[in-house]
Amino acid sequence: MFAVVLAYIFLLWYAVMLTAALCGFYSIYANFDAPPDPPLPQAHGPELHGSASCDPDSCDPILQDPEAAAASAVLEPVTIIRPVKGLDPELTSCLELSFLQSYPANKLQIIFCVADAHDPAIPVLQGLLAKYPHIDAQILVLAPDGDHFGPNPKVNNLAKGFLAAAHDLVWIMDLNVWASQHLLANSAAAMAHNTNCGTRLGKTGRRVKLVHHVPLALALGRKPMGTGSLLDEMFLFTSHLKFYVSLNNLSIAPCVNGKSNLYRRSDLDFAVLQIPLRHSPFFCDPHVVLDARQVSRKGPGHAMEFFAKYIGEDNMIAIALWEFCAGRTALTGDIVIQPLAAQNPASSVREYCNRRVRWLRVRKYMVLAATLVEPTTESLVCGLMGTYALSKLFWGRLFSLEFFAFHMACWFVCDYTQYHIWAQNITATLHGPLWLRGIDPSLRSKWQWLKIWIMRELLALPIWLAAMVGHEIEWRGKPFMIKKDLSVEEL
Repeated sequence: MFAVVLAYIFLLWYAVMLTAALCGFYSIYANFDAPPDPPLPQAHGPELHGSASCDPDSCDPILQDPEAAAASAVLEPVTIIRPVKGLDPELTSCLELSFLQSYPANKLQIIFCVADAHDPAIPVLQGLLAKYPHIDAQILVLAPDGDHFGPNPKVNNLAKGFLAAAHDLVWIMDLNVWASQHLLANSAAAMAHNTNCGTRLGKTGRRVKLVHHVPLALALGRKPMGTGSLLDEMFLFTSHLKFYVSLNNLSIAPCVNGKSNLYRRSDLDFAVLQIPLRHSPFFCDPHVVLDARQVSRKGPGHAMEFFAKYIGEDNMIAIALWEFCAGRTALTGDIVIQPLAAQNPASSVREYCNRRVRWLRVRKYMVLAATLVEPTTESLVCGLMGTYALSKLFWGRLFSLEFFAFHMACWFVCDYTQYHIWAQNITATLHGPLWLRGIDPSLRSKWQWLKIWIMRELLALPIWLAAMVGHEIEWRGKPFMIKKDLSVEEL
């Protein structure tokens, strides 16, 4: 009797997982096979900011073209905030994309936040400011005895830029990712018109309060030596993103990666202000409530400081906007790409496993239920559950190897197809940097692809088990522990 009940439970869950996976796969197939069309006429591009001696109005083709000028008039001004620390692969092109956005130059402000006056990235930033003097851009360096709001160094670094932002709409983007020139315009349009992947959402549901973008990692070079970078690439191109996109479309809870997020500063201020006034299971600890009250008393622009206590500040910001602003998240059909250097020591398999264990442990404390069922989103565990259920209930057998092989073959075909959809999106990108145009992931050896795919699938469950049995989180070379209120404490 127990075996039959278990089989029914497994069958139900197998159907749920397959439905979620297929929803994500279909959305990727339908919306991400090519970069989305820009909302503005293409009078703007890398040539836009080519002149070093013109004001924003006279050198902006958008303002010179009547059709483009009319379309841009409704766009909100935006502050781009990028936290900078150290040198990453292809750093110059990743940072320069902020200046090359197809957006009215007179509606842009760019703030680079640097934590150390001796950071090696500062000469790169100074070179970009000198190259584009007509863009409102600045470098903010944290003083040696600067503010320390919590153990999260990224938020401590971001807080000064968040406060200094001249515009309400802010685009927070990591230093080590690149995006197309139309991403900002697409994101602002999604926020203004309440769309997800270009589709207008209903007027009675939650409104878009945070726009995020699909995160990809790309191993540099045709024959990269770092297996770890290929595993990172495979994880994002296949397993992770089918459920990332699916959960965003289902909109049952926020699921956000912080590589590239756009939201309103006033919304975040309001969300933090509401924490002491309205109950939320995510922000109910007395110390958290007290901290929110103290931050809100400082006035507008200080809300980012509240999130310095969390490692996963991106997810907690999304939760706050969801809980207190009746908001939801949305995608635009755009991708952001993190280039991974093959020669980087972090490219080893061990480092890949360590990264996955670290973030699974973070998620274990933030979204326990979702983390506990995460192995069932993987091909092997999901296939074992489904095969056992169907074999027991319909075929009078304990386990059908034939059906399991069929399940794995179907999963493999979906992953292979999905991987090449992302590759097609990358190769279709216009005005990309040289390193992006010189790489075509679809040209890699099929045998190498299969080897990395199998390795990633086999590692998934051991990585999850290692994350579940441990509590300590190694983050930026220091050990941390996540407390019951979801904040983090350095050990």
